[in-house]
Amino acid sequence: MSKLYTLPLIAGALVIVAAVGGCTRPKEEIDHDNLPEDVKEAAMAIIVDSPAKFASAVNYPLPRPYPLHDIKDSAEMVGYYNTLVDDSLKHKVKQTPDSLWQSVGWRGWTLDDGSYLWIDEGKVYQVNYLSKRENELLDSLRTEEISSLQPDMRPGWIPVLCIIDSVNNEIFRIDSDETLSPPQYRLAGYGSDADLSGTPSIVLYGNLDYEGSMAVRYYHFEDSIGNSADYSPDIVSEEDTIPEFELTHSGKVKKVKVRPGYWLDHIKSRQERMNGVGGDSLPDASRSNKSEGIKGSSLKPGKMNTIGKDGSDSTPEGEEQTTNDDNIQGE
Repeated sequence: MSKLYTLPLIAGALVIVAAVGGCTRPKEEIDHDNLPEDVKEAAMAIIVDSPAKFASAVNYPLPRPYPLHDIKDSAEMVGYYNTLVDDSLKHKVKQTPDSLWQSVGWRGWTLDDGSYLWIDEGKVYQVNYLSKRENELLDSLRTEEISSLQPDMRPGWIPVLCIIDSVNNEIFRIDSDETLSPPQYRLAGYGSDADLSGTPSIVLYGNLDYEGSMAVRYYHFEDSIGNSADYSPDIVSEEDTIPEFELTHSGKVKKVKVRPGYWLDHIKSRQERMNGVGGDSLPDASRSNKSEGIKGSSLKPGKMNTIGKDGSDSTPEGEEQTTNDDNIQGE
């Protein structure tokens, strides 16, 4: 009799195995045959996980949040690819149906309303996504940079950017206090030969505004006695590709072209100069007047015109304000 039940039992077992097997069948990969043409090169480079192909689909320099360095060319991108494009970003691009890529007018194509990356005319021009590794690097560099300032300038501040005066090699930095609503911004200026870990020559407080559909950034700083500074890092004119920094002091206006820089790089360069090492390895912005010497600097190291957060002038009594009016060109 046992033989009579053998085949039904085996058949039943096969049915159960087939059912279980069906439950564990891996999820089918999404077909990407219908990617938008502008998106295809960059998206497929991520899907096949090719650093070289992705590097060829990027518009350079690719900005990264300060104080991470921007990625200046395809060679740097190949080396940085695994830091930028981690498993989470790869998974997002692989699992997004082609129809969910969004076209946003002049801004190009994106995913999830810009949370990941932006592509225009076939090239990635912005990556808003931050990988775990980039977040770690960002936190580390921010901490190191703020720690390099004099102690009373550290608590609560986050580095935003660093710019270099193309004429006198003066260095300006902008930091933000995100604990306030809206955030407050601080501008600190240092003379060309100043100790960057010491007292800045000028400190002003201000705000950041965004203007127009392009959300152009405008930083404005001022005090209660008429001193002010204005700066926008965003280029909106095809004719003028270098941002301009404007400083008004004692009724006189100084306008100068500036270049982005990296604070920690300049600290290292100055330390090397002091030690007599690497004189020719200075960043371009720090060596532009190297052969002629530094002339006409408008900031004096060792003194600080400190404008308090309330707008009051707290320059120590008996000390002069620090901008050398003879070197500020009026309009």
